[in-house]
Amino acid sequence: MGRTVIPYSRQIQQIESNLIEFRRGLRKKDQEVFDELIRDAKLQVQAGVMASSPYPVDSMLLTMVIQLKKEVSFLKTEIEKCKENKKEVSLERH
Repeated sequence: MGRTVIPYSRQIQQIESNLIEFRRGLRKKDQEVFDELIRDAKLQVQAGVMASSPYPVDSMLLTMVIQLKKEVSFLKTEIEKCKENKKEVSLERH
């Protein structure tokens, strides 16, 4: 007997192939964002395998949102650091 369940990594490839026309319809800049999102989903293959959901798009979207949330949190931290440094600089001037 062969495999009855398609491996998650292969499902990602199929979904990416199915969206190739959608990607083509995007502006160049948006295509780069699309590619980045697909890359993010591919980086979290283990989570998708563990989820073994019948709808791999769910796992892909969730990993994309997690990556975006991590980036937003990082940027918030960097903004706070910049604000603190700015306060320190302004306090030193007085």
